[in-house]
Amino acid sequence: MARDAPTSPMAETFSRYFEMVLCDTAQTLWLAQRLRYDIYCREYGFEREEDCPGGLEQDEYDAQAHHCLIRHRDSGAVAGCLRLVYSDPGAALTQLPIERHGAAALEGSSIQPRCFPRSEICEISRIAVSRNFRRRARETASPVGDLEAATQDAADARSFPLLAAALFMAARVMVLRVDKPHVFAVMEPRLARMLERSGLCFQRLGPLVDYHGQRAGYYLHYTLPEHQASLAAPRDDLRDFFQAVEMQLAPQLAARPLPGLPPNPV
Repeated sequence: MARDAPTSPMAETFSRYFEMVLCDTAQTLWLAQRLRYDIYCREYGFEREEDCPGGLEQDEYDAQAHHCLIRHRDSGAVAGCLRLVYSDPGAALTQLPIERHGAAALEGSSIQPRCFPRSEICEISRIAVSRNFRRRARETASPVGDLEAATQDAADARSFPLLAAALFMAARVMVLRVDKPHVFAVMEPRLARMLERSGLCFQRLGPLVDYHGQRAGYYLHYTLPEHQASLAAPRDDLRDFFQAVEMQLAPQLAARPLPGLPPNPV
């Protein structure tokens, strides 16, 4: 049965101005890598420009990840991007990025990627929102937007980093599709608090580490089956917004299966 289109102001704003795009072609992956270069290299200096030939920020994990981006409908500009890295048995890289580059963020935690089958783990990474869509005061403090305002107890949608939350919801939809329920990430604690307000309750694993600023390792276990993918967010407007993201991305996943996955059953 088809679901009704989301009607909250936040959902309508997102659906009117933005669209989720599954990166399933060389061109769409190029767009994501170009945005990453603009943000991680030129704007914040997280990576060296000389290590990014052709103006693309890329690494060996790109070939072992599922990517998506947010595109502005009117201009066609790429507004944000994210990737979901997986680690299957026999994959070229058996360790997730957090295991290879951020082991200190897992120190002292009883939850480790090695605790689970390799076929069931993944990592959310390379989360970024274009600075053209972070124009308001303080929004340049983080590659994903104004996280300080987002952690306040305010219902005003203007204080909510819409695109950052949309990217994490897209990751959630992909996680359910690929059936890798044990999800890891390295992020700012402020971002984790913002995501908790939107119904994504990541568990912090270890100490803060200095990795492109103060960040920590986080874990989330997605237990819902795919047919229950609508998130019960704390606020009705956020739940409606998440449904809008899911309604855009889920048909693309069904129509164009991700690499290494069988087609959806008819």
